[in-house]
Amino acid sequence: MDELNNNDKAVTKNKKNRFELDLTSGNLFWKMPLFALPLALTTTLQLLYTTIDLWTVSTYGGGNNSMSAIGSNSSLISLIITVLVSLATGSNVILSCAKGENNKDKAKKVLHTSFLIATIGGVLVGLIGYFISKYLLIMMNTPNSILDNANTYLQVYFIGLPFLMIYNFGSQMMRALGDSKKPFIILLISGLINVLFDIIFVKFLNMDVFGVALATVISEAVSAIMTIIFFMFNKHGFVCFRFRDLKIDSLSFKEILKIGLPAGIQGLAFSIPNVLIQSSLYSISSYEVNGQLITQEDIIAGSSASQQIENYMFAFIDAFAISLCSFVGQNYGAKNIKNIKKSYWYCMIWMLAFSALFMLIGGLLPYPLLSIFITTNSDVSQTGALIAGKDRLYIMTFTYFLDGIMDVDGNYLRGMKKSTTPALLTLIGCTGTRILFLYTIFNIPFFHTVFWLYSTYPISWILVSLIFIPCILKEQKDVFLHLENKFEYKILTSKLKV
Repeated sequence: MDELNNNDKAVTKNKKNRFELDLTSGNLFWKMPLFALPLALTTTLQLLYTTIDLWTVSTYGGGNNSMSAIGSNSSLISLIITVLVSLATGSNVILSCAKGENNKDKAKKVLHTSFLIATIGGVLVGLIGYFISKYLLIMMNTPNSILDNANTYLQVYFIGLPFLMIYNFGSQMMRALGDSKKPFIILLISGLINVLFDIIFVKFLNMDVFGVALATVISEAVSAIMTIIFFMFNKHGFVCFRFRDLKIDSLSFKEILKIGLPAGIQGLAFSIPNVLIQSSLYSISSYEVNGQLITQEDIIAGSSASQQIENYMFAFIDAFAISLCSFVGQNYGAKNIKNIKKSYWYCMIWMLAFSALFMLIGGLLPYPLLSIFITTNSDVSQTGALIAGKDRLYIMTFTYFLDGIMDVDGNYLRGMKKSTTPALLTLIGCTGTRILFLYTIFNIPFFHTVFWLYSTYPISWILVSLIFIPCILKEQKDVFLHLENKFEYKILTSKLKV
C-alpha cells in the first residue's frame, strides 16, 4: 500500500512538469503537431547558424566568395550533424521506452551514459576532424579560390563538435520524455547569441569567415551548458541529471549502440553521396539557359542558396518523422499497439500536408527566396546564380515529400527498436544508387548536367520508399506479436500474484 501511495505521489509530481507530454494517451493526432512544431522550429534555429553566417559574410565580409566557402562545407556539416543526430536516436528510443514502462532507474542510467558518450565521442571526432579538414575539402574538389576560407570555417567548426554532441544527445533525450519545447528555448537563446557575435566579429572586427565560425562555436557552447542545466533542474520530471551519477552503464551503452550505430551508419550512408554530389557539382563548368551563360561560380552560389532554403523546408517535414520515434518508443514501452499504428498514419498525414505547403511556396516564390542569399554585392552574376538556384530548388521542392515518406518509415521501425533494417535499405537504396549513377551515367555528356545531378535524389527516394513497404509489414508483424505475448505474460503473472 505504501508503495502504491509513493507511486501516486510521483505521478502527481510529474504532472507539474508541463513540458513533458504523455505520448501514450489522449488525442495523438493533435499531439503530433504540438510536439513536432517546436522541434521544427528548433531545427530552423539551428539552421539559422549557417544562414546568418552566409548573410553576414555576404553583406559585411568577403561577399559571395566567403559565402561560397561556407556553403561548400554544407554537405560535410550536414553529414556530421546527420550522423550525430542518428547516433543520439539510440538514446531517444531507449529512454522513451523506459518512460513508457515507467522505469526511472533505467532512464537514469540511459541519461548519464548518453552524456558521457556525447562528450567523449565529440572530443575524439573533433580532434580528428580538425587535422584532416583540408584533406576532406580537397577530396571534394573544392575550388582553390575558396579552399583556405572553407578550411578555416571547417576547422573551427570541428573545435565546437563536443558542444554540438552534448546538445544533440540532450535534445533527443528531452524529446524522448515528451519535451520538444526546451530544445527550442535553448536554441532560441543560443541563436540570438550567434547573431550578436556574427555582427561583432565580422562587421566591427573584420574577422570574416573565421569570425562567423567562432560565433557558431560560442553559441553551441551555450546550448550545451543550458542542456545540462535544464536536466539538472528537472526535479519534477521523469529523470534529472547529477554529476555524481555520471558513469557508463554497460547494458544501457549496448542498447544505445544497438539502435544508434545502425542509425549513425544510415546517416553516414545517406550523407556520403551528398558530399559526392557536391563534389560532382564542381565538375560542371557552365551551361546556358535562354541565352544566359551560367558559370561554375554561378552554379556553386545558386546551389548554396537553394540548399539553405531546402533545409528550412525540410526541417518541418523531417520534424514529424523524428517525432514519430518518440511517439512509437513510448507506446512500445507501454505495449500499446493501437497507438503505435495511429502514430504512423497521423505522422504521414501531417508530413504530406506540410510538403504540399512548401511545394506551393517554392513553386511560386523561387527568386524572392533565393535573393535573400544571392545579392548584388557579389563576385558572380546575380541573374546567373538565381537561375542556377531555381533549377535546383524546383527539383528538390517538388519531390521532398518522397524523402519524407522514407524518413517516416525509417523512424517508425527505429521507434520499435528495429534500427538495422532502415540502415540497410538506405545503404543499398540511397548510397548505392547515387554512387552508381555518379560514376556511370553522370559521366555520359547528355546526363552531365545540373538537372540530372539533382535528379539522383528523388530517384533514390522512390526506390527506397517502395522497398520499405514489404519490410514494414514483416517487421511490425513480428514486433506486435512480441508485444502481445509480453502483455499477456504480464496479465498472467499479475493474476498469479493476486
